[in-house]
Amino acid sequence: MRLQSSGMLTKCYRCVTHIQGRAGRAWLLFCVAALFSAGFATAKAQQPASTSNTVKKSDPTTGYKIKRWFEFDALSISTRYRLIQNAGGITTNDQVQYQFAGRGHFKFDKDGKYSVYAGLFTGNTFTAGWNSTGWGTGNLQTNLYLKQLYFDAKPVKGLEFQFGGIPFNNGENTEITTYDNDAYLTGERIAVRMPKKYYFDEISAANGYIGDLTQPGIFHRFKHLGKSNYHQFLVRKQVNKHVSFSADYTFESGRDTLHQAVKFKVPESHILDTVLFENYQRVDPTTGYGMNLYGEKVLKKKVTLGGGFARIDRPMNNADRFSPGKRLYINGSVKLTRELTLSSILIEGVGKMPSSASVRRRFEIIFSYNILETLHKLKLN
Repeated sequence: MRLQSSGMLTKCYRCVTHIQGRAGRAWLLFCVAALFSAGFATAKAQQPASTSNTVKKSDPTTGYKIKRWFEFDALSISTRYRLIQNAGGITTNDQVQYQFAGRGHFKFDKDGKYSVYAGLFTGNTFTAGWNSTGWGTGNLQTNLYLKQLYFDAKPVKGLEFQFGGIPFNNGENTEITTYDNDAYLTGERIAVRMPKKYYFDEISAANGYIGDLTQPGIFHRFKHLGKSNYHQFLVRKQVNKHVSFSADYTFESGRDTLHQAVKFKVPESHILDTVLFENYQRVDPTTGYGMNLYGEKVLKKKVTLGGGFARIDRPMNNADRFSPGKRLYINGSVKLTRELTLSSILIEGVGKMPSSASVRRRFEIIFSYNILETLHKLKLN
């Protein structure tokens, strides 16, 4: 472990020595903390387990009664420090933000075949998921928005219908080359998951409306349920335990785009556990191309280090971290406990930027508390 940590630290140092200022120094400190945590986790794992259980758990029947009707799918709060500098060398954002994400569903029947899903989030635009605390640049924001609210039906095994304010289905692609994780869609989707009959693990078709980019609340957007400027046809396949892929055709407001992604998982490798290649081709009315290549390594189940290269050819509704241009990035996360995670990302634009206002450097450090893990521990969800 000592030799492996030393090698990883050397790589981290080489990645940041050319980056000036607080972002580079902060990333190097994060790497040191991550590797220290991995070593600490190893030492802790070698200690004999305590025979006492100090966590007070609720009556299991209470959790069962709650889950019969309602179940959380995600529940977390986070805070982050964000630093953004443009190609002209000007710092445009130097701030602290916070995020709330809560998603759950109400079940009409005990098997959950018919449900209503709802998602409450921070972020006041189509690609925003964070609110400003007022510390640093930006004014205090306190709004929460019900961005997702839809009916979900699974009448038979392998068949699912969704209708209302639904999330996007990006397949194996990430938000770098498709839609931002915080984006929202008003419409319907049908998904077929019958690999023995149709080869693919998932075949889905969606139709809906993308708009109201500064009005994320679903009740404002319900009036557009009868409109359509978006549709998608997607297939996904888990070839074996090591390889999976997806491909889709997307139409949005007169633009035709193809997306493909392939993911390789090789946990027995000493270099990388996961490698992802994803890309898109805009085929009409104007052509374009973008891609992302990413790899990551997990150390002692507690620390994840990764990095990649992305190229986005023009503005679109993808992750706001990856605006047009070529970018190298490194990221990492440390699992402090089951509930607490410390993560960071450093993104550096390379080559010529589209304009002096384009983002050249972006650094974030994020602290997250997964409330859902606490509910699981207490047997309440």
